Amino acid sequence: MNYSELRSNYENILDAINSDRLQEALEMALKLSASSGTSDVQNRYSTIANTYKSMLKFSIEQAPDPQRDIIYNKLQQSILEWTDDIKDQWIRNNQVFERNIFQHRTLDLNSFSSKEIDQYVTEFSYESEGNEDMNKKEEAGNRQNTQLIKVNNLFYTFWLKNIYGDAEKQIFTELIKNNDVRWQFKALIVSALSLSLMRHFDRGKFFLLFDLIDDELIEIRQRSIVGLFLCLLIYEKRLGLYSDIIVRLKSIPDNTKLQESFLAVLLQFIRSSETEKITKTIQEEIVPEVMKIKSDLEEKLNLDDLLNKDSFEDKNPEWKNFFKDAPDVYQKLEQFSRLQTEGSDVFMGAFSMLKHFVFFKEMANWFLPFSGNHPDLANSFKNIGNDIDINAFTEGLEKSTILCNSDKYSFCFNIQFMPDQQRKTMLELFNMELKTMNELQEDEFNLNSESRNKVINTQYIQDLYRFFKLYPQRKEFEDVFSKETNVLCSNVLNIIFKENKIVRNLAEFYFAKDQYNEALKLFDWLLERERSFELLEKMGFCYQKLGDFDKAIELYQQAELYDRNKLWLYKKLGFCYRKTGNSPKAIEYYDQIIKSEPNDLNNLAYLGHLHMDTEEFEKALEFYYKVEYEDPKNIKVFRPIAWCSFVMGKYDTAIRYLKKAMEKKPVKSDYLNIGHCYWATGKMEMVLDSYRKAVEVSGKDIKWFRRAFEQDSKYLKLAGIESLDIALMIDYVLIV
Repeated sequence: MNYSELRSNYENILDAINSDRLQEALEMALKLSASSGTSDVQNRYSTIANTYKSMLKFSIEQAPDPQRDIIYNKLQQSILEWTDDIKDQWIRNNQVFERNIFQHRTLDLNSFSSKEIDQYVTEFSYESEGNEDMNKKEEAGNRQNTQLIKVNNLFYTFWLKNIYGDAEKQIFTELIKNNDVRWQFKALIVSALSLSLMRHFDRGKFFLLFDLIDDELIEIRQRSIVGLFLCLLIYEKRLGLYSDIIVRLKSIPDNTKLQESFLAVLLQFIRSSETEKITKTIQEEIVPEVMKIKSDLEEKLNLDDLLNKDSFEDKNPEWKNFFKDAPDVYQKLEQFSRLQTEGSDVFMGAFSMLKHFVFFKEMANWFLPFSGNHPDLANSFKNIGNDIDINAFTEGLEKSTILCNSDKYSFCFNIQFMPDQQRKTMLELFNMELKTMNELQEDEFNLNSESRNKVINTQYIQDLYRFFKLYPQRKEFEDVFSKETNVLCSNVLNIIFKENKIVRNLAEFYFAKDQYNEALKLFDWLLERERSFELLEKMGFCYQKLGDFDKAIELYQQAELYDRNKLWLYKKLGFCYRKTGNSPKAIEYYDQIIKSEPNDLNNLAYLGHLHMDTEEFEKALEFYYKVEYEDPKNIKVFRPIAWCSFVMGKYDTAIRYLKKAMEKKPVKSDYLNIGHCYWATGKMEMVLDSYRKAVEVSGKDIKWFRRAFEQDSKYLKLAGIESLDIALMIDYVLIV
């Protein structure tokens, strides 16, 4: 059995328990326990199996036991927790992961007396740093380094402990409530707790996190909320078996601020799904253009260039903006400033290559809040000299909201490898930028207390994302960022979030992020509870963006009944009807639009396109000429005018307009079309030259040339050109 098979067997046992197939679950767990090699794990089977047999016998042969449901639930929990231990023992026996490098650093907390626990906690306090001799910088650094080693050892102790006993709970609680202990150390231990719960289920760990989600220290509170949220995703299938945990979850919506904090974590978690896409965009330094399927005629005439695409793809300007993030204070990343202020991870690509430093071999350091006084940073700054105020720089970096903690350390460690002058210039500019940004951010924090919560959420989740995606031994950990967050289907998440207001906010968030499939699920759920004009509009728009134009039309027509915002709806309906091939129906809507906006060039041009679809070329020309009249310098309208003129037999007019269109940047279809016109008028000396230029400009795309030529052949036949002549001309151009 390999690790993948182990996980599969584990999931099968969980599914059997959730499906009330307890005997099957027991048999699978017993088979799995044989691989653990320990009698203790296997002996637990007897206790569980005998209890279940007794319950079965009593339930069937005697009077129903009023405690039966409670006993059955306890058995479900026991089998699962037994399976947890089997899984962990198998991993240890087979040394699947490199835990040994951390296991030897763990502490036996059970051996500590109460007095020793108090003394141990005191070692992490600020006071332990201070005495008269500590004025010496080197000695202060050594003392802090000793503290870091000890807190890291405690981190591994909490992480690798399967079930927290009284000693672990006492030390954890004492550390958190001691006001003299550095908050950075507390934050690190909270991360250890979260990771430990992710690794091995323990209801006691859950309740430790529950106790911290309203802690006075914002850094502890937010890390606890994030940790609890991630563990809810991991254990979603089994938490229904633990009524005490469910009761605590149900209390969260009673606290509005706490519920909003969980919602903020959920939104930031959803944003993380875009990280790979953003990283790819930054690394390639381009924003890939989405190619839309077009008809050959639209490509030939560049019809889309004549239109304002926003009129079809724009969201309704009347729709309420449900999410207004902090002001844009990150001007130095002009292209991605909006994403940055929203909390999107725009730096993953830049810093993913800077996690090779020795610092990151220490697992605990991936979760350590940034501190400019960290002893490991000394080497990065020792060769900088006195030109830069390092203290001001690190203090500014500590306050900065632009980078997560992990990236701040990467940035500092990378400084030592920069050329002196480049480093000096960069740090001077960065110092100035940090000062300005931090002042603006401080003002924002003073005006809006939730802004700081958002920053800590963003930074911590980005720290976690880097760990789960970049840590060399990441296979040890289940990637929580691959988990789905379906609020409607999750029996756990909907306890916190399944209210109309929350679901609406989530739907609007997905909608704003152009995640239309997810938005649709939530909008549809809301529509079943309360029909509204705006929901119908937005659902129609989602279907339009997803390419389901028939469904979009259905929703848009329902929205029409509200007699609101008709102009926007008519444009969308006209667009969708054309996409379904029903251009006559689209014309009906645009005839209504033109009455309200008679001089809108986009509407006129689109009506021209629609009449060209129905081969009403003379009618199409009327609208194109109106566009030309209103905007004589609009070169884009010359091509459709030329094409309509060509198919109507007005070859000289077509040539004149094509020449005007080709003055700036001719395209392959221009040469093809003007070649047709020359042939129809008998100007054979111009024909071959035009066709050959069409092939050249197309990049010698023979398939395109042959296909386009054959599609145009019916209009050449109207000019009196024979089918055989057309076939011969194509081959002659391509061969000779």
